[in-house]
Amino acid sequence: QANLISSAEIAGMALSSLLSILWIGRFNWRKVALCALLAIVLGNLISTYITDFQLLVSIRFLTGLVGHGTAFALGIAAIGSTSEPDKNFGFTIASQVVMGALTLFFAPKLIAAYGIAGMCFPAAILACIAMTLTSRLAQSGGVQAHGSDANQTTGLSFIGKYGLPIAGLLVMIAWQMGVGPFFNNLFPFGISINLDPSEIGTALFLSTGLSIIGPLSASALASKVKRGIPVCLALAVQLLVVLSFQGEMTWAGFAIRAILFQTAWNFTGPFLMGMIATMDNTGRFSALIPASQLGGIAIGQAIIASLVQGNNLALINYFCAIVIFLSALIFIFISGKINRN
Repeated sequence: QANLISSAEIAGMALSSLLSILWIGRFNWRKVALCALLAIVLGNLISTYITDFQLLVSIRFLTGLVGHGTAFALGIAAIGSTSEPDKNFGFTIASQVVMGALTLFFAPKLIAAYGIAGMCFPAAILACIAMTLTSRLAQSGGVQAHGSDANQTTGLSFIGKYGLPIAGLLVMIAWQMGVGPFFNNLFPFGISINLDPSEIGTALFLSTGLSIIGPLSASALASKVKRGIPVCLALAVQLLVVLSFQGEMTWAGFAIRAILFQTAWNFTGPFLMGMIATMDNTGRFSALIPASQLGGIAIGQAIIASLVQGNNLALINYFCAIVIFLSALIFIFISGKINRN
């Protein structure tokens, strides 16, 4: 039941990101933010008092659609409209790592003590705090300081005016098809090589915590180097780590690989998000980043589920390596077009 509730909210968030192209350039961002945060508060408060399971699933879907998803898409568009999107996306992902670690630490204790209210009340409180900051948000995206219409047309006129931003989203989708499902299958892989579940959990907890090095490094490098070389190196690390998860290995070998993979994953993200934002003068494509991330993971998981029979986990590695390699090829193509502008 917990998985179904979570899936409903994620589905709402993905749909919200897709729908954002309809309003991102039309409405005042501050008012949209207030409405989304209010929906988060109400959705989480209502959820704490619902006992009917189907109704709870519906409320979580609507909370994801109107609340979390709208706020997330708007936040990405707002960060993308800054003059240094790569750097600021790095800080964003670093904050997500911190919040994820805090949630992982506190959520089980709060849920055990207070039930679903242990998750919903903290989310509502954070939304209330965020409401006090909406006055500092830009009222709209407007024309970005870091791009021009030329960025959106050069070399990809065959798919229209917005060729490059669309291609950037394809990079994100292909990349997430590989990295997301691979990470989700690390626990089953650990079990398959006879590691204790608690040892696997410890390794993944360490890799998640230490992966904050990735986005902070990206932020530090963003204004000093072009994104092409660091992204290609990080994708190469991910590719090699994915292919190395085969055969027997010790706990240390498992943990080191997991740390390298997640650090490279979180290092790559800010640059890819910044690339899309740099090519986007409307904010619409930046707002589609959450949908491309969630959609890529969902597509990858679905393909893996249809391909893998029995306990053939090596096939997962090969599939993930192929789509990561494909994302690298598309990224190199786009980088070449951008550098010629």
